[in-house]
Amino acid sequence: MSVAVRSVAGLLGVTLGAGVLMFGVGATPERCPDLTPATLQASATSAADWIIDNQQPDGTWLYEYDRVRDHESDDYNIVRHAGVMSSLYQAGARGIDGAIDSADRGLAWALEHVVEREDWAGVTTTTTIQAGTNALLLAALVERRLATGEETYDVFMGDLARFLERQVEPSGALLAYYDLGPEQARPDTYSIYYTGEAYWALGRMHRVDPTAGWGATADRMGEYMATVRDDVEDIWPPLADHWSGYGLAETAAFPDRPVGEPLTDEEVEFVRRQGGLIGQRVRSISQRYGPWGVMVRGTFTPRGGGYGVFGEGLAGLWQAAQLDDRLVDERAPLGERALCISGLAVAAQVDREEADQYADPGKVEGAWFIDDVTRMDDQQHALSALLLAMPILEAAPFDTGHPAPAAWLWILVVLGTINPVRAAFSMPRNGTLGRRTSLGLLGGLLGSAVLFTVGLASGWVIDLVGTSEPAMRLAAGSLCLLSAGVDIARRPTTDEPALGGLRAAIMPVALPLFVRPAMLLAGFSVVADHGPGLYAIALAASVVLLTALSALEVGADPERPFLVWIGRVLSFVAAAGAVLLIADAVFDI
Repeated sequence: MSVAVRSVAGLLGVTLGAGVLMFGVGATPERCPDLTPATLQASATSAADWIIDNQQPDGTWLYEYDRVRDHESDDYNIVRHAGVMSSLYQAGARGIDGAIDSADRGLAWALEHVVEREDWAGVTTTTTIQAGTNALLLAALVERRLATGEETYDVFMGDLARFLERQVEPSGALLAYYDLGPEQARPDTYSIYYTGEAYWALGRMHRVDPTAGWGATADRMGEYMATVRDDVEDIWPPLADHWSGYGLAETAAFPDRPVGEPLTDEEVEFVRRQGGLIGQRVRSISQRYGPWGVMVRGTFTPRGGGYGVFGEGLAGLWQAAQLDDRLVDERAPLGERALCISGLAVAAQVDREEADQYADPGKVEGAWFIDDVTRMDDQQHALSALLLAMPILEAAPFDTGHPAPAAWLWILVVLGTINPVRAAFSMPRNGTLGRRTSLGLLGGLLGSAVLFTVGLASGWVIDLVGTSEPAMRLAAGSLCLLSAGVDIARRPTTDEPALGGLRAAIMPVALPLFVRPAMLLAGFSVVADHGPGLYAIALAASVVLLTALSALEVGADPERPFLVWIGRVLSFVAAAGAVLLIADAVFDI
């Protein structure tokens, strides 16, 4: 066996092993439990019952509980108090018994802590008003108004909204705190979540009174969040903000916005970006619960609030996408991801049988625990996510699919990964021009036939493994990047058999230089994204280039700098394209 053949065989073994590893890590099977309206309703009711049953006589709720120690924490958080009220009013609107009454008792406690000024009001238990408290309380009161039809608190709602409006800077940023001592908004203070909460609350107020100007303030905040918020507030990595999903759903429904395109261009991109940020987290969690997820995803388990915020964010984005025709391709993936995380949440919730194993089952059943501890906002966020998933489930099944990367990107990656220039250097070094051309064509056709046949199994492989198109794209892009990197580092060789026989001449080109391990995964992914037609075009382009280079007798002189650098340029193109595919896969919904 020649040195070159041994080198290629060794490289084949290494890249094939890397391919298996990257497939296992990148295209990890996912687990998304099936949901029915009955299971969603039962889970939401159980979560709401935990909150209702664990309300204190003064209107507050059990804040934190350790089920092993049977211990209740003395801590409390007024922002989360307002958030629980919002979730309970949502539950009441969905017909869950006792939810509105419990929220009203929580409202009575909040009203005991109101601070009033000339034309605004705030709620606090300290000398500082947190904008998040007012925002979630306002959103809760709008939900109460919609659920009951009562206008009892309209004046108070206006006072809360004016406080928020005064905290909004001209840029759309929200100052998070107001100090009662010096009577001033605390300058240059921001909260990663309060801005989205206020954006949602003021958007909701626009529904109550479209003439008061709340919508204009919300729009200014939405533009800020969609464009510069992460940079201005030095948030890295970019924030997956579930509250912005709520806010986008509200602003997309503003009656004064254009039908079919209610969102601005920046907001449309914000929906896509937030969908990707939240979607990849849900995919990772679903892979964690897959058959080999722990081996490649670790043992991380979300708390109830983790399941909840992802579900809430996706549901809000899904609602916004229903109203904007530019987001038609995102509707199904957003809905699928929302139902997936809701199904995982239902599976993780403590049922009665498990609760009976603990000292106080009433503080355990219906809750979500992490390290044997649950907190009121675990049930709050999970409850809201389950409630918001109900209309999504009612709209299912969806026209499934994920937005695919550009076709031209896949063509470049396929062409650069196969790299016909490098393959041509392995062509036999003697024989007539016609013979070399024929051998290049036959080698390319044989390699393409193998790759295309394997690629046609894409749908079967994805279904068998239980993975998704983005996960497969991540594995394929990673292996293509590795393959291109190896090509950039290695020089082409020509120590191949002479024209002694058809098989000896064709095989060095077709296998393994044309049929590369990276291309096996790439074939699955490109067919899943764009179908076999595009894959056939990319393979045909590779065959044509290989045949043309064979006719030029490339194999006779590997030292031609021009052709060597063309081969390297193709490898750099493949590497750059693979990076874009990886980024697309990571942030795919």
